[in-house]
Amino acid sequence: MIFRLAIRELVRSWRFGLFFIFNLSLGLTGFVSLQAFNVTLQDELQKNAKNILSADLSVSARRELTQVEQDAMKSVLPAGTQTGRIYEFFAMMNSSKGSRLVMVKAVDESYPFYGSLQMSGGRNVTPGASKDIINTHNVWIYPELQQQMGLQVGDRMQIGKMDLEISDVVERDETQTFRMASLAPRVYVDMKLLPESGLIQFGSTFTQAYQFKFPEGTDGDKVKEQMYLKLTDPAISVNTPNSASEDSGRQLGYLSDYLGLVAIIALFMSALGAAYIYRMFLYSRMKEIAILRTLGLQSVQAVGVYVLQASLLGLLATIPTVAFSEIVLPILTKVLGSFTPFALKPTVSLEAWGLCLLMAVLGSFVVSLPFLMKIYDLKAAKLFSEEKFAVNEGKFRIWTFIPAILMFYGLSVQQAHSWKIGSAFAGSLVATIAILLVTGYFTLKFAGTLKSVKIWFFKFSFLGLSRRAGASLAVFVALGLGALLINILPQLKNSLQSDLQVDQKTALPSLFMFDIQDEQVPGIEKVLKDNQVDTLALSPMVRARILKVNGADYERKIEGQGFKTREEENEARFRNRGMNLSYRESLSDSEEIIAGRPITGNFDPEKQKLAELSVEQRFADRMNFKLGDKVVFDVQGIEVEGEIVNFRKVRWTSFQPNFFVLVQNGVLNDAPKTFIWALPTMTAEKRMVVQGELAQKFANVSVIDVVRTVDDALKTADKMSWSLELMAYLALFTGYIVLFSIVRSQIKLRRWEMNMLKILGASHREVAGFILTEFAFLALVSSFLGAFLSVGVSYGLNRVIFEGGFQFSLTQPLLSVAIITGLSLLISFLASADIVKESALSILREEK
Repeated sequence: MIFRLAIRELVRSWRFGLFFIFNLSLGLTGFVSLQAFNVTLQDELQKNAKNILSADLSVSARRELTQVEQDAMKSVLPAGTQTGRIYEFFAMMNSSKGSRLVMVKAVDESYPFYGSLQMSGGRNVTPGASKDIINTHNVWIYPELQQQMGLQVGDRMQIGKMDLEISDVVERDETQTFRMASLAPRVYVDMKLLPESGLIQFGSTFTQAYQFKFPEGTDGDKVKEQMYLKLTDPAISVNTPNSASEDSGRQLGYLSDYLGLVAIIALFMSALGAAYIYRMFLYSRMKEIAILRTLGLQSVQAVGVYVLQASLLGLLATIPTVAFSEIVLPILTKVLGSFTPFALKPTVSLEAWGLCLLMAVLGSFVVSLPFLMKIYDLKAAKLFSEEKFAVNEGKFRIWTFIPAILMFYGLSVQQAHSWKIGSAFAGSLVATIAILLVTGYFTLKFAGTLKSVKIWFFKFSFLGLSRRAGASLAVFVALGLGALLINILPQLKNSLQSDLQVDQKTALPSLFMFDIQDEQVPGIEKVLKDNQVDTLALSPMVRARILKVNGADYERKIEGQGFKTREEENEARFRNRGMNLSYRESLSDSEEIIAGRPITGNFDPEKQKLAELSVEQRFADRMNFKLGDKVVFDVQGIEVEGEIVNFRKVRWTSFQPNFFVLVQNGVLNDAPKTFIWALPTMTAEKRMVVQGELAQKFANVSVIDVVRTVDDALKTADKMSWSLELMAYLALFTGYIVLFSIVRSQIKLRRWEMNMLKILGASHREVAGFILTEFAFLALVSSFLGAFLSVGVSYGLNRVIFEGGFQFSLTQPLLSVAIITGLSLLISFLASADIVKESALSILREEK
């Protein structure tokens, strides 16, 4: 009987059902589209995992493995394992057409074990295929280098002491990971040329990787565990295809996380609209429910009818959700797919379908729950009184809102892959909504006091807003959130561009050099002096690894399988690596102490037992360091112990030579080290001259063009912002659907009121003006408040997450206020046009 009642009522109220379905599906679209994209991405990563790693197992470190470590590594390899080696490092490429930093990938005959490289000449370098760079002085280059430098096949170039000829261009590389903003394009050379190059020497920054291909049937994960037990140094990384694919997807994963958070806001606003629509539907059905109660229908059964209806509507909402996702997915793919080395063709998978069904059915139920409980408060006796049935009669049950709150909180944590970020997001959303609600409430109360307005329909509009506070607040919150969303991104972009912009007024470097040997410092100083270039900072860099913390052995963090938060991933990554230490007499202008005390001058071995350490705050958080912790480092085989005396905040966007850990001056001064050096702002012509001369005289020194790197980073940020803006506009569009549904519902409820106005002499234009004034006022105030809040949120994000300055732009917020207000007027007009034009006589003839 319950099912039959539910279906019959839905058929009778098909307009309500369609609008509920459309509203809910809009919020689900962004969510499901991202889920479909992520599922496809993970599937492709798994499918291409071996290609990306180009091996079954890889053991890598930013140093040469000792003979003992090599023997330990070989002892766990199964019989019949094939072995290869790779070196990767930055170096300067010099040619007749200029110089440029490149990422050198030196390979041997075995490369690649899996995957392939598609060359511009039409060749496909597959496993086992011959390579014309082996046993020759040939080089393969990436198309970026070809485009930037105007190089062609057959041109010659120098890398270190190697004189090389370009034999081909790599058009597609299945063995590479995501192509975000990179410091340098890649080139391939024969590993046997490295001794000739003079680039691999003490202090050089490089990564060496041993690649293994196992016999069929080998359990790679088991070999990895055994390898971890043999190679205890956290600086040695052991990767299988699965862990390599996770690392590959990490950068894109961060963007996907934040896109998911924006999609949650769209889902929230969609739920807000669905809840309001359902409230109005129940309001119109209360008398019928009361009649059924008098005929013997129990409260539980009555609630069951509408729970079933909400679930059915949620189920039906999945159909347009999938259809809308087919529109959004290609846009997401076009933007995000450009960062992947393989083509992505995402579709709404069974997993995405499952999520869509769960969110639709569960979401429909939790947003309707507060209103469904009102059925228990209905008194059948009221049927025979003159009082109207109202959905807001009865008790206020705060527990009915808890499932919705918990659902959105859980989604926030799940989408952010972080308890910290998810909680901060949920808290910020609650705080923002609270501000919008409180401000909206007082705004509506203030509107009710505007009785001195001369134009009558203006006065009537303001009084109407005050009387219908519930509906007005829903519009206020939806439009305020939409305005906040679309203004955050431009504000953040402006601030980041301002921080990264290199001009005469900033201290940002234009060139950044590393791998400088001790004996090369005087020669480089002479080159700079001859070119009349001052220096910003010369910083020593000492390789080390952590041995102990507070007397306990510092062990590597082995990453488990399954769901991991970003904090857990970061902790594992930072534990499983070596580090660079440095020392200086004072802090740079991009650093400030936020906890503890300054380091007390130079180290005095007669008075001090422990060196003093300064640690970057975020690194300290990831490593769970506290002030006063005692840390033992292994520096080239010698133990150095220090005590953490302060935490520093570092503005990394300054591009100054900064380090996670600074050691007190006088401790590491005699340790083997290299230097990094920053050069100040100079013209493009001078940068090319200096860079070319340094590349010719100091082949091992790598020079980063900071200006080019910043430009590349900003271009990548622009591409990413398209996907973020897509989700923001989807959220705003959902807000307009909420506005349309509320306006439409309110107009229907007030038809008799508008009819009376027409009978009293009001024209259609004045009635329309009365309605439009209400919603124009709401849109203007809410969009202005949302834009204002976006400035505060952008400031907080920029200061806390990006640790940069804040560049306020007035144009974007004001423009958004004007656009949102104008669109709100248009939506309100479209929602009310047909009812406003109805004749008073036709309404009077209707049965009340």
